[in-house]
Amino acid sequence: MDENNYKQTKTKRGFNYTYYYSPATAGQPVLFFSHGFPSASFLWRKQVAFFQPLGYGIIVPDHLGYRGTDKPTDPKLYVGHGLAADMAEILDAEAIAQVVAIGHDWGSYLVSRMLHYIPQRISACAFFALGYLPAEGINTLPLHGEIAQMVGYDVLAYQRFFLAPDAAALIEKNIDSFISLLYPETPESWRDTICVDGGARAWVEGNKTTALPSYMTEEEKKNLRTVLLSGGLAAPLCWYKANVDDANLAEDAKLPAAARDVVQPFLYVAFTKDIVALPWWSDANTEKYVKGPVTRKEVAADHWGISSHAAELNEILVEWIGELALKL
Repeated sequence: MDENNYKQTKTKRGFNYTYYYSPATAGQPVLFFSHGFPSASFLWRKQVAFFQPLGYGIIVPDHLGYRGTDKPTDPKLYVGHGLAADMAEILDAEAIAQVVAIGHDWGSYLVSRMLHYIPQRISACAFFALGYLPAEGINTLPLHGEIAQMVGYDVLAYQRFFLAPDAAALIEKNIDSFISLLYPETPESWRDTICVDGGARAWVEGNKTTALPSYMTEEEKKNLRTVLLSGGLAAPLCWYKANVDDANLAEDAKLPAAARDVVQPFLYVAFTKDIVALPWWSDANTEKYVKGPVTRKEVAADHWGISSHAAELNEILVEWIGELALKL
């Protein structure tokens, strides 16, 4: 992604955001790509390389806590309505009325909050791996045991480590180990590491590493390492802390029930080898809340299918957008 295409804007909340922007050619929609943890706008580099030459508009923010964007460490600043308002102001800065919003991981959370709070800015939405996440005002931590019983393993165990007061410092100290943990050579290893109580901490404290996965080059790892260390992990981990913060949960609970329904055209691409973002959970939310037309696809990828199966995903996305254009 060409650094010359990056821009900055300051939102009304006082945060400076960086974002990648390429304008659309006549008649083409603008695609809004939303990244998760631990990544940045460059997560979508293979999608940008595919869609930008086709004339699609592209806007890819570095979300709060990442890369050139501000990095507050108060979890209350990561509440959904505030993040959605920030995104609206980025769109305003480029005079963009509507986007096709595409999310992955915590990026799916942010797209979900945009659907709640600024739905008029989204013409259609797509979710990769992790689907739509409605704001229900529920703390999921007490549910971890119940979820583990349902699934057969402690699927969300790693989140307890990420919420620990010393997690950021420990991760920064052993950053290569952390990258190996989150981007393992063998995706199935997550069952024995991040999905075991204490497993993520033990891995990072032991400074364990593996070879790079096939979809990541040494240069890409170096870039990720630099981005994470340049701002530290305290801010990115706030995405997890905000999700269990009482004030933020109370704010989510205020959302009118009707605002949780999605009426826009909706695409969900399940990654069938994902150990954490299990398709059944996303499918349940789709069935309950999505009232508009739904398209569901599957890709035999792990959590990072955005990179490992980019060509397949790009074809799914461009076909779906093309079908939308015929209907609108």
